[in-house]
This record gives sequence, C-alpha cells and structure tokens, in this order.
Amino acid sequence: MKFFLILPIVSLSIFIHSNHHEEVNKSSMSHENNFAYLSTYTMPAGSNPATLAKSLLKNVEDLKKEGYNNCGLLRHAFGSDRAFYSYCYFDSWEQFAEINDNVDNADVRQLYGDHEDRLVAVDEKNLGPSKYLVMANYSFGPYLTMAERAERAKKLFDVYDEGFGGCNMMSHVWGPGLEWQIVCGFDSYADFAKKNSALAPLIEPLMTQKLDILNHSDDIMVRVN
Repeated sequence: MKFFLILPIVSLSIFIHSNHHEEVNKSSMSHENNFAYLSTYTMPAGSNPATLAKSLLKNVEDLKKEGYNNCGLLRHAFGSDRAFYSYCYFDSWEQFAEINDNVDNADVRQLYGDHEDRLVAVDEKNLGPSKYLVMANYSFGPYLTMAERAERAKKLFDVYDEGFGGCNMMSHVWGPGLEWQIVCGFDSYADFAKKNSALAPLIEPLMTQKLDILNHSDDIMVRVN
C-alpha cells in the first residue's frame, strides 16, 4: 500500500508493545542499540500461521539467549508479502561477532517460505511502545550521492516522527537493497486514523518537492507475543 505517496497519511523487516519497555529508546542505559538484525519470513501457501509463529517465537528467544540486547516478532497485517518479521538489536560489530562466531547453527525444520536478512544502522531512536507498527521503506535515485540520499530520508523521517509522535529510522549496512526504513507505532486503528489526520498538513509541503524517491513500500505489522 503506497500510503505516503497516494493518501494524505502516514504512509520491509525492527518495534513495540506496552509491556516491552526494552525497546530501543526505552532500553537499559547499558545498551546503545546502534544496529539491528532484521529478518523477513514469508508464509507458504496452505501453511498454518499459528504453527509458523510458534516456531519463529522460539527462534527469537534463542537469538536473545545468544546475546542480542532485545529481540521481537511481528506479523503482517497490511502491506506486501504475507510474512513475519523479526528484529534483534546490538550495540557494536564486536558484539555481533561474539554472538555469531560462537553460535551453534543446529539443523531445524524450515516451516517458512522465502527468507531475507538485513543488517541496519539505527540512526534515529524516538520510537516508544505500541501494539502496531508501520514500516515505510524508501530508496532514492542512483544519481544521488550517499549524503544526498540520507538527507532526503531524514526529511521524510522528520514528517513521520512529528506526525506519529516518535519514530525510528534505520539505514542499510549489509544485505539486500540500499534502503532506509522508517518505523512508527500506533496503539489501535482508531489511533492510526488520528495519526493520518495529524500527518495530512505535514505531508502537504512535500508534495511539491523533488525528493528523488526511486522505490517506496509500506507494511503494517502487529506484535506477536
């Protein structure tokens, strides 16, 4: 759903429930959460989402035990692929190395369909707890410098951040697609309607600006407990 470009609203794989106070900006001061490991798992046709969710929740718990600061699981609500999304935060590449150089990759039965991983930098950390999340993905024209792309991403982020009352922004480090992810939360679809109303006047000035957006997608997700 192309919310941002088509509707006067708010517009991948991150994130936030009221009882998850270890979220990026709510984390213990001992964690900087400068990076995140994001994964997407699609649901094969005919599969049981509850069975897949149970398997992925176990995987998320295993990732926490392996040493990531905080991990969670999200489920597709509206958007592109019927999928689950997991995220884990870590402070540094040294922490990432310590985890992955010592992990025991045991063979497990694969219940999901397609799978994608990416490693991102968490550039902005204003997201608070919420039941639902919207993730807006943006890529920009290849003729722009990296600094120019980041500048345009920040301009878009500022609108989301104000309209939603606090969002995170992540940028590509390793993995598919040179993209920026903007992640914002809302508590209910009634709250989502209010956020759309708040965003409408903020988006209006961007409609006449040349932002050089190459690709854009939105996904709405709900936390899986």
